[in-house]
Amino acid sequence: MKLEPEARMALVTAMVELERTGLNHGTSGNVSVRVDGGLLVSPSAVPPAQLSPVDVVALGDDGAVLGSNRQRPTSEWRIHVDVLAARPDVGAVVHTHSTEATALACLRRRIPAVHYEVGLAGGATIPCADYATFGTPELSTNVLAALDGHDACLMANHGVLAVGPDLAAAMALAVEVEWLAAVYRRAVASGEPVVLPDGEMRRVVSAYVDYRSRS
Repeated sequence: MKLEPEARMALVTAMVELERTGLNHGTSGNVSVRVDGGLLVSPSAVPPAQLSPVDVVALGDDGAVLGSNRQRPTSEWRIHVDVLAARPDVGAVVHTHSTEATALACLRRRIPAVHYEVGLAGGATIPCADYATFGTPELSTNVLAALDGHDACLMANHGVLAVGPDLAAAMALAVEVEWLAAVYRRAVASGEPVVLPDGEMRRVVSAYVDYRSRS
């Protein structure tokens, strides 16, 4: 695997941005990017402010650590490997512990179509994956089930996972999920929100697909 300096720098920048915007805190959350021969993942227990490109860990498609790395891969490395293996359309995975979405995940609630932008994740809801211990094969299985037909999900009692064709898209979707979670919480606090019907959401998702194909 090449050193992939641009991808390494982009990953570091993403981790710093996730903390700056409050989507992560401390050493929580992690990011991966697909590269030739495998993937790059954020390291374990390194605060974003202290990250440098050489801290990024290279993994093979099977999760094996490649080359000499001065850091250990994130404890969530398995979920990144498994999602990228199962989703050839995905080029990057972003996992956050953002407050609003994680609060919903602790209630084990999905985000229904209270706003049409739920369709940005590819469906009529943003589902919540069943709980499993972090870093386990069971968690990967649960998340992959929730991602079936979707590009983002909540993770019960844990956080958020967002994917995209590239890192910018995955990051943008993680931001969107947090905003939608906040909107849903405020709507519920004020009354019973009106959920858009499935037919409308199919139109919305189709419109987003068409927009992306032309952009």
